[in-house]
Amino acid sequence: MNINRRQAVALGLGSLAAGVGAPAWSQAPQFPTGVIKFVIPTPAGGGHDTMMRLIGQKLTESLGQAVIVESKPGASGSIAAASVAQAAPDGHTLLLGYSAFLSNQVLMPKPGYRTEDFVPVSMLALTPIAMGVRESLPAKTLKEFIALAKSQPGKLSYGSYGQGSGGHFVGELFNTAADLNILHVPYKGEAPALQALLGEQIDAAFTSVGGVHRYPGRIRPIAVGTAERSPSYPNVPTFAELGLPAVDMPGWGALFAPAKTPKAVVDKLTAEMNRIVLLPEVKSKLAELGFDSVGWEPARVKSFMDEQLAATKKIVDSGRVKL
Repeated sequence: MNINRRQAVALGLGSLAAGVGAPAWSQAPQFPTGVIKFVIPTPAGGGHDTMMRLIGQKLTESLGQAVIVESKPGASGSIAAASVAQAAPDGHTLLLGYSAFLSNQVLMPKPGYRTEDFVPVSMLALTPIAMGVRESLPAKTLKEFIALAKSQPGKLSYGSYGQGSGGHFVGELFNTAADLNILHVPYKGEAPALQALLGEQIDAAFTSVGGVHRYPGRIRPIAVGTAERSPSYPNVPTFAELGLPAVDMPGWGALFAPAKTPKAVVDKLTAEMNRIVLLPEVKSKLAELGFDSVGWEPARVKSFMDEQLAATKKIVDSGRVKL
C-alpha cells in the first residue's frame, strides 16, 4: 500500500503521541519471556534464600512467569557473581549481591568478575549486622564479653557468613575498636555460621540481626553494627551506644543484572522490585528475617556502593581483613 508524505508524517506523530506519558518499560522488548532466575551467593535455608523466595513469589504473581532461586555458595560469593556476569543480558538471570560483592574486588586478585559487569536494579533491603553469643557463654553484655576476651587472649572465636563478608568486616572493626584478638571462622553462609554457634563450636557470630534473633534462649544478641538501632529489632543496642562508635558498617542486599541489559528491562525490574519490597505484608516478613526494606533506585544504589567500597578499602589497607 502506498503512503504519501502527509500520511507518513501523521502516522509518525501518532506513534510519538502514543508513547508520551507511558512508562519506559512499556516500550521494552517483550519481557519476561521465560523463567526468571535469582542467583544467590549463600546456601539454601538462610535469610537471603528466604527473602528471595518471598520476593520471587510476588514477582510471579505480577509478571506471570515462574521465578526460581538458585544457590551458588562459595569463594565469598564470587562463584555466583561470575556466573551471572556471563549470563545473557536479557533480565532473566539476576544476582543478589551483598557486601562481599564489593570486598572481593579489593581482596581477590582475580575475583572472576568486575563491578562494571553489572548494572544495579534495586537495593532491596539493608541488613543490620549483629553480634550474637552462645547462651552458655558467661558474658551477658558487650562489656562482659570484652572483659572475658581480655582475660583469655586468643581463646575466643567468632563466625561470619564468609571470608570478606560484611560479618567478617564488622567482626574485625570490633576487634580493632575493643583491642581484642578474637579468631575469625568463616562459613559458607549465615545458616551454617549460626548452626556452629548453636553447636558451641564458636563463641560468637556476626550475622543479620534477624539471624541471631532466630534462636531465643540459645543465642543472645548483644549489639548491632549500625549508626542507629534497627527498626525491626529496636531492643538491640548499637556498638556506638556501648562505647564503640567505630563499629559501624551496615549489611545490604541488592539486585543486579548483567551489564548491557536493556534499560527498559532494568526499569521494569526496578519498578517491580521496589513495589514488592515495600508491600506491607512483604516488609513485615522481611523484618522478621532481619531485613529493613528500602527499595532504592539504581542511582542511589551506585552512590551507596561507592561509599561502601571506600570504607572497605580502608579496612583492607589496615591489614585486618585478608583472604
